[in-house]
Amino acid sequence: CALSTLAILAAILFMFLLLLAGALQLRVPTGYAVVDCAPPPPSDDSAAAFLDSLLPLLAALPAAAAPTGFAALHSDGAAFARGICLGGSAPKECLACLSAAAKNLTGCGASRRAGVWRGEGCFMAYADGNVSSPHEDVFRGVVAFGEDVFPVVISFDDGRPPSNPKCFDTRALVALAQSLAGRGAANSSGARVVTDAATLSSNATGKTAVTLRAQCARDRAAAAECARCLGDSAREVRACDWGLDGEHVRVADVVGYNCFLRIETSSASERCCKL
Repeated sequence: CALSTLAILAAILFMFLLLLAGALQLRVPTGYAVVDCAPPPPSDDSAAAFLDSLLPLLAALPAAAAPTGFAALHSDGAAFARGICLGGSAPKECLACLSAAAKNLTGCGASRRAGVWRGEGCFMAYADGNVSSPHEDVFRGVVAFGEDVFPVVISFDDGRPPSNPKCFDTRALVALAQSLAGRGAANSSGARVVTDAATLSSNATGKTAVTLRAQCARDRAAAAECARCLGDSAREVRACDWGLDGEHVRVADVVGYNCFLRIETSSASERCCKL
């Protein structure tokens, strides 16, 4: 009877540990598509011709980019398109992601510029020129948990470390993001995601580690430009409401036309006890 009781208790404990480990799994956002369509010109007599030159580019781009993770194409009709897959993506995964992205962009109608970011790990954009527009330079989309898409938030942070222990030290977060540019995030020779981690909470116990993953567009890969892009992306993340208490696990993607930044938090128990 005593052995049976011990066996039951052991089984309950094992199930509890499984549930605990499952609850602490990092939820990476993989089910989103952020689409940014520029407003079409009020009067565009050449819209049909531009679309005719664009659609073949969107159809050809996935296969062109899949082997290396990047491709840029252009047509005689002044249409430009580029596709990027995050480093580590297999060619088959890259092809599937960019094929889905191309379908997303066909819904932008008469827009002369548009971009789409997919949670599977790719980005595709088209334009009527080969230089970033002011809108594209500042555009950021923040996606948390693959469920909530937050618009760009104006921050009233004065740049000093927050007094609330559940908030990021914004300056440290920006500095860490910018430092990734010089360590490979700006890499014109091949797709690469650079990772680094630090404790960025003002919480003295340092229970929560913050990990950043970054990659800049290969055709916009100058280190200074990459650092600026990643720093601007880090500033778009809300400093608070992350639960930096060692009990919560969070992930957010910050997407832009020229760089990608993922911010993950993990607790000590999540790092130690994941099965």
